[in-house]
Amino acid sequence: MKYKLSDKQSSWLVFGLLALLIFGQTLLFDYFAFRAGLEPEAYSGLEITSMILSKIAAAVLFASFVFLLRDKRWILLLSFVIDTWFIANLIYMRNNHILLDAEAFNMSGNLHGYFWSVLIYIEWGIDLMFYVLTGLFGLIFLILPKKTERQGWVWLGMVGLSVVLRLVGEWCYVSDNSTATYDPAPFIREHREPVYGTHFPTTVQHTSVLYSPLYITTDYYLMINGLQPNRPLTDKDRSMIGQLDRVMLEKAPQLDSPLIIVLLESLENWVVTPQIMPNLYRLTQNEHVFYANSIHTQIVGAPSADGQMIVNTGLLPINAGGTCLHYYQNTYPGIMTLAPDSAYCLLPHDTCVWNQTHMSPAYGYDTTICYSDVDTILFQKLDSMVDDGIRYIQCITQSTHAPFVNEKYSRLALPKDMPWVMYNFIRGFNALDDGLGYFIRKLETDPKLQQYTIVITGDHRILHYEKRQQMQDYSDKHNMGLEPANDCLPLIIYSPKIKNNPRYTEDAYQMDIFPTYKALVGAKYYHWSGFGINLMDSTQKRLITEDEAYPLSDKMIRNNYFAR
Repeated sequence: MKYKLSDKQSSWLVFGLLALLIFGQTLLFDYFAFRAGLEPEAYSGLEITSMILSKIAAAVLFASFVFLLRDKRWILLLSFVIDTWFIANLIYMRNNHILLDAEAFNMSGNLHGYFWSVLIYIEWGIDLMFYVLTGLFGLIFLILPKKTERQGWVWLGMVGLSVVLRLVGEWCYVSDNSTATYDPAPFIREHREPVYGTHFPTTVQHTSVLYSPLYITTDYYLMINGLQPNRPLTDKDRSMIGQLDRVMLEKAPQLDSPLIIVLLESLENWVVTPQIMPNLYRLTQNEHVFYANSIHTQIVGAPSADGQMIVNTGLLPINAGGTCLHYYQNTYPGIMTLAPDSAYCLLPHDTCVWNQTHMSPAYGYDTTICYSDVDTILFQKLDSMVDDGIRYIQCITQSTHAPFVNEKYSRLALPKDMPWVMYNFIRGFNALDDGLGYFIRKLETDPKLQQYTIVITGDHRILHYEKRQQMQDYSDKHNMGLEPANDCLPLIIYSPKIKNNPRYTEDAYQMDIFPTYKALVGAKYYHWSGFGINLMDSTQKRLITEDEAYPLSDKMIRNNYFAR
C-alpha cells in the first residue's frame, strides 16, 4: 500500500526543502560575493554563529510563505525571484565593488553608456547555478499535491521565529565585539552602523542579502525625502575642524591663475607608460609638472561622483551612500566658487547622472555642457574653450568606463591571449591618450594655455579583485613588468609656478589633491584647507589621519557645516 502525504505533511516538506535551498544559496552567495579568491578572514565562533543565524532567519522567513499560498506553484516563482536578486547583486558587485543599494535604484533610469558595463560581468557558470538549484527543487512538485489549505497562524509563527533568530544572531555579534551596541531598529540601514559598522557588505554578511531590500527601501525613502539621520558635531570635532577651517580670514582669497581640472574615468597609475599612454607620460616629464604616482582612492558609495567631490572640495564622502544623492542641497567649499569668471563643466553624459544638475553648481560651475562620449571631441572642445578665453573648466571623460569599449579606436597591438579585461583596459587608455594628445600638444606650444594650472587625475579605480588578479597572473607569466594589483591613481599637475619636474613617490590620498593645487592658484588664504596636505610642501605635516577624516567629513556634510 502506497503511503500518501497529507496536505499538512506536504506543506511542511515543501517548507523544509525550500528553507534548506534558500539557506544553501545564501551561503553560496556569500562565498562568491565576499570570499571567492580572497584571503580567508579569521572569524570567531560567536561571529560565525551570528552570520549563520541571520541566514537561517532569512530562509525561515521566505520559506514560510508556503503556509500562505494555496497553490504551491507560486513558491517556484518566489524562488526564481530570489535567484534573480542573488544574481543581480553578484553582477553589480563585480562591476562596482558594492552590492545593490538605494543609489543603484536611484540611477536605474540613467544607464546611458553603462548598460553593457553591467551585463559584461555575467559569469554564466556561477550565476545560472542559482536557477539550476531552484529548478531541481521544483521537481518535487511532480509528486506533491499542488493545492492545500492555507495555514495563516503557522505563517505568523514562522515570521516570529525569523525575527527571534535574527535578534539572537545580532546579540551573538554584539557580545563578541566590544565596539558594537545593540540596536532594536533592524530595518534602517543607518541604525545598523552602531552594530556592524559603516561598511555595508559587512552588514549584509551578518543579516543576509535577502534582508537588504528592507534597508534599500528605507534608505531610498530617506534619500528622496531628504530625511537623513543627523550626527551632531562634538566639541572635539569642532576643535579638529578649527585646525582646517580658518573662519577669520587673514586676507580675501583671490585666484591668480586660470584652472582646468581633468578627471579621466578609471585611470590607474600603471597605464601611464610610454607604450600605453605616450602623450600623458610625456607630460609627466615636463619641467613645470608635479607628478605623484601613488594616490589612494577614497571613494565610498558613488564612485565617479565621490571622486569629483573629493577633488573639488577636499571633503571625503559620507560613510554610507552617495553624497551627491543625499546632500545635493548643501553648501560646499571649493576653489571654483572663487572663480571671478564663469566656470564651465564638460560632462560625458546627461546631467541627471550622479545628480550633476545640482552638484555642478554646488561646486561653483555656472555652466554645464554635455558632449559625446568620444574623448577626441571632448579635448577638441576643451582646446576651443581655451581659445575663446574661458579660464575655469572641469572636464570628465567616460570612454574608459568598464567594459572599455573604446579600445576599438586603439592602434596598440597586444597579444590575443591576454585576458579580455586587461586587453580592453590597456587599449582603452591608449585610445583615450590619442584624444588627450590634442590637449597636451596645445599645452606644449600655446603660450596662453601655458599660463593655466592644469590638474589631471583619475576619479577611482575600476577593476574587481578577480579581474585584477587575472591581469596580474598574466603579467607575471609573460614578464610584462606591470603591477595592476597596485591600484593607485596618478596625479599630474601642470603650473608655470612649478620648476624642475618634482616627484612624489610615497603613498598619498585623494584628499591631498585639493590642498596641493589650491596652493598654486592663488587661494592660499581660502578658509578651508581640506583634510589632506600640500604634497609639494615637504615641511607640511598631517593634522588629521585618513581614519579621523572620514567620520569628521561625514558629520560636516550631514550638518551642512559650510552653510554658515
